[in-house]
Amino acid sequence: MTKRRWRLVIFASILLIGAFTMQYREQNEDEAISLILDQASEIDTIELIQGEQSLLRATDDEAKDFIESYPLSHVRKLSKKERTIFEEKPAYQIVYKMKDKPLYEVEILKVAISSELDEELQQMVFNIGDEQYLIYWAKEQKALEQSTNTQHLLEQYGQ
Repeated sequence: MTKRRWRLVIFASILLIGAFTMQYREQNEDEAISLILDQASEIDTIELIQGEQSLLRATDDEAKDFIESYPLSHVRKLSKKERTIFEEKPAYQIVYKMKDKPLYEVEILKVAISSELDEELQQMVFNIGDEQYLIYWAKEQKALEQSTNTQHLLEQYGQ
């Protein structure tokens, strides 16, 4: 084969590998969302963490008040630029567990530059006192729609 054909074969190989990688990532994301939706009704423990300190570990009936009725109902990919609108470190973390094993975990990000929030993000943000927060699924780099259950949890147990 000539050099030109080798270059074409290598370029085509790179494109195929890239396409398969993207498809694999998308499939994994869909599976993660599906798993959470399928098992959301079985969540029996919620843990609220601030930094390294656990503020609340609610189980069974106490946890039911703070469990999301429709987790991941509105999900939006958060770009790196949009991520800079929020403080670097999460204000809180919430771990949703099933039989003491984490099902999924979200971070609660504090808004640092509210003037840069676009209309869609503004609707996903919720207020606690004078501060604005966003629910962020760090594993998938996605913002989640605000929930009154999460807001009540932070109002009662957040510091």
